[in-house]
Amino acid sequence: MMNPTDNNYDAFVAHLMVSLPELDDQIRDVQFADGHIIITRGDESVAVDIEPFERAYRRRPDAVDAVLSTLLRVSRGEKGIADPGYQAIASQIIPQLKPIALLADLIERGAEPIIYRVFLADLIITYAIHDGKRLSYLTETQLERWNVSEHTVHAQAITNLHERSQHVPYHKAGNGSQQVVVFNVNDGLDATRILLPDIIQAASNDIPGDVVIGIPNRDFLVIISDDDPDRVAAVALQITRDMRQHTHGLSNRLFTISHNEVREYNGA
Repeated sequence: MMNPTDNNYDAFVAHLMVSLPELDDQIRDVQFADGHIIITRGDESVAVDIEPFERAYRRRPDAVDAVLSTLLRVSRGEKGIADPGYQAIASQIIPQLKPIALLADLIERGAEPIIYRVFLADLIITYAIHDGKRLSYLTETQLERWNVSEHTVHAQAITNLHERSQHVPYHKAGNGSQQVVVFNVNDGLDATRILLPDIIQAASNDIPGDVVIGIPNRDFLVIISDDDPDRVAAVALQITRDMRQHTHGLSNRLFTISHNEVREYNGA
């Protein structure tokens, strides 16, 4: 299948005209008129407004396959679950830390481009709501439809996470430089709580030195002191093992908090 040579409007339209019949063998004809792609299957034709799809492609040329897949679903009348609107779901939005490799996986599967923010150590922050029994990522198409910015979604997600974390239990063991704090509630948000420096600092306020944080998987966050380099090295090794063995592995890197911001830990 051909790819657009650039991300201008005419190139995108030309790409649609050629690619849509290749992706759906039921398509008999594709025409373009008045800002709409007119797709004919059998004796029926449907006109799809190209503008939101062209905008999505212009933002993410690398996700062109996902954009085309979504356009085809719309042309077939596959509207999915009714959209309740941003205000109805705002209080349910949660941030989720994911490996950046997720983006390539979504593109390969033809999924809609999701909203995300780059974090640290090859991790990204995604935004999701629980849709029945599964996690449903918020997409660029939804934000366009709601006329809501990524900044607004991020701020709301952090607020929601903070509210859910105010009274969450955590485990403490040891004393002084041997003290360890563990978040392991198994609510799918343990590692993501690294985005809340005030919660981390409150839980580790009697740990001496600088805190060192590990998030080997989605359901585990550990905090130790950097006063004992041998202990830091041992914990780093265990984090690497846990990350590789867990279904929802995240990172083998260590983090710390400096000036109320999360940063990668590079040693004392």
